[in-house]
Amino acid sequence: MKKIYKLLVFLFILFFNNNIVAFNSSSYLISQSAFKNYDFTTVLHEFANNNRNFQNNNHIEELISSTITVNMKLANQISKQILLYEPDNQEARLVLMTNYLINNNKKEFMKLRLDSSRNKNELIEFIFFLDEKLKKKREISISLLEIVKSAYLNKNINFDTNYNFLLFYSSLAILINSNNFEAHFIRAQLFQIIELYVQAESGYLKIDKSSSYYIDAQRSIAYNFSKIYEFEIAEIKIKEIIEDNNNRYYLKKILADFYRIEKKYSKAIEHYSELIEEDNNDVWNLYYLRGICYEKQNLWDLAEKDFLKSLEIKDDSPNVLNYLAYGWIEKNLYIDKAFLMLSKAYEANPDSYYILDSLAWAYFKKNDLVKAAELMEKVIDMVPGEAISLDHLGDIYFAMNRKREAKYFWNQAKDLAEPDDNIKEKIIIKLNKYYAG
Repeated sequence: MKKIYKLLVFLFILFFNNNIVAFNSSSYLISQSAFKNYDFTTVLHEFANNNRNFQNNNHIEELISSTITVNMKLANQISKQILLYEPDNQEARLVLMTNYLINNNKKEFMKLRLDSSRNKNELIEFIFFLDEKLKKKREISISLLEIVKSAYLNKNINFDTNYNFLLFYSSLAILINSNNFEAHFIRAQLFQIIELYVQAESGYLKIDKSSSYYIDAQRSIAYNFSKIYEFEIAEIKIKEIIEDNNNRYYLKKILADFYRIEKKYSKAIEHYSELIEEDNNDVWNLYYLRGICYEKQNLWDLAEKDFLKSLEIKDDSPNVLNYLAYGWIEKNLYIDKAFLMLSKAYEANPDSYYILDSLAWAYFKKNDLVKAAELMEKVIDMVPGEAISLDHLGDIYFAMNRKREAKYFWNQAKDLAEPDDNIKEKIIIKLNKYYAG
């Protein structure tokens, strides 16, 4: 418990006490914007163009960017200069201590253990020392990664994740121990989250086949192909990964998901059907995903059969309950049963605006217009640009004789609707019917 408390204190310091000040010029604005958008190359380019003027400046952005891009010669140089003006800067000390540790320069390493007031730093003690003894490199790497994982995996932390700093610490973990494959995997996942897919792939490729993270890394690489390449090239590359890994089940599922996401529903159905035959633990989810593909092809009877089969295997999946119940409500079937299913789904996942929309629509179908409006308004607060929900709210307001508001939301829905929403023509018909002239 004490260890967890310390980690949370470190995280508070990392994420709330980063007052980054950079050089006063247009380069500052460019660099700051690039840093926020994870464009580390531009940060370093602006730094080089500014003639590396350190005086009266704190170049934490450049230090972190150079560390993440593994330009450690520059990172060390920046760290030394930062410490001239800010001798207790935590990140600069960590970079130099990592460098001295890698090069077995214990004398210089120990000089940085204490701050300018000859006091110990709790974070540095946690990372590098245990019972006054220097940890082994493998243990230090694990400690650095623990800091990352505490922010990355702890759902109770209620502040926005600072991916720059998480990448910084995971990069240090790898520098100290290149065989820390968990660090490689998490660092690659961080790149994937911020949509730097090429860097993510590079990280995943560093994971050895002997590692327990290898297959998950291969799955992520396959997923990234769908983000990097056009359909045909991505399809070929995903198939190559499957062949190179003995047709592993979870890799084949990536291909089926790829076809579904790319709206190649017939191909997706074919592959989901093959996977269902393997009867793995997640077969309930395969029925659900295949059901979605059937529904997208307007084959509701087959979709309904798959959703029911999924619930027969696992009766508490909020997404399956929602999809099936909403389908029934849209067809004015089993309204009371669908309402109970959506109530159960909402209780299990109250943060899903999809489920909340469906539940609001169920209240509408049951003619409880006040409750329907209350919930649908909440949906719009959560996702202001969701066209289907805007259309639903327009219908609810119209039924409540709030016709001016109904027109407003129908127009919004019409303007924001995507082709896949299949609602634009219906909205135009409503507007022409009720508001012509």
